[in-house]
Amino acid sequence: MTDAHAVGVREPQRVRLLQMGTAPRPEDPVLRMACDAIEFLTPATRGLALQYGIFIRSDCWRERTLIAHELVHTAQYERLGGILPFLRKYLFECVTIGYPEAPLEQEAIIQSARLFDHAE
Repeated sequence: MTDAHAVGVREPQRVRLLQMGTAPRPEDPVLRMACDAIEFLTPATRGLALQYGIFIRSDCWRERTLIAHELVHTAQYERLGGILPFLRKYLFECVTIGYPEAPLEQEAIIQSARLFDHAE
């Protein structure tokens, strides 16, 4: 809850974490194609936020920095108005700019790192 508040999640009580073996692949064919095009949601995926639902790969379950990173994405979902507006923006950025350089991804990287820089 503290980390969620720190990164700007407005409704942290709604967040739920779920351990996963591997990231769930979308059933929707368009989303599945988009994921394949940008090599997103591969077996290497460690975490995934779908608004208030955060999936964490089992071997990364105790990585607080990873959870904080996904919480930043949750705050982005809230700010952008939900799953559809977030995915439109996030996937567009990943396709046009590239996953690691996408502004929403960079924001999650920077904010989660900053959270733990201040904690030390």
